[in-house]
Amino acid sequence: MYEDKFREFSALVARADKALLRAKAEYVRPFGLRGVHVSCLLALLNAGEGLTASELSARCEVDRAQISRVLSELTERGLVGGTDSDGRRRYRGSLCLTEEGRRTAAAMIGIVDEKLEQVASGLDAKELETFYSVFRTIVERLEKI
Repeated sequence: MYEDKFREFSALVARADKALLRAKAEYVRPFGLRGVHVSCLLALLNAGEGLTASELSARCEVDRAQISRVLSELTERGLVGGTDSDGRRRYRGSLCLTEEGRRTAAAMIGIVDEKLEQVASGLDAKELETFYSVFRTIVERLEKI
């Protein structure tokens, strides 16, 4: 019995991951961004006084080397600020969104809200709350294996 459930669970998670990656790529492509860029922009938007590269890495669940590359890309595009006077990024200092970064993050929130509304269509708030609670528990248990 568990073998069939394991196969179904694995297949559903893989399908969801593929669909999510495809949707992220499709809807952020017009902005010249990738999904990881959006994760960083949204994390910084909600961070108030900014985040260090290490804090951003933890919040986005991305390794520090990738965060370094992503921050370079976002800084070059003028979406993220937080550099020393010599132009180097402050890895220990706070990184913040620029005005353009805030506008872009706001656009991303609009897209995310719209797409999540489509996905949740027909489900009531209690069903969604139950789903997220159960899924969170499953993921936490998987991480302990």
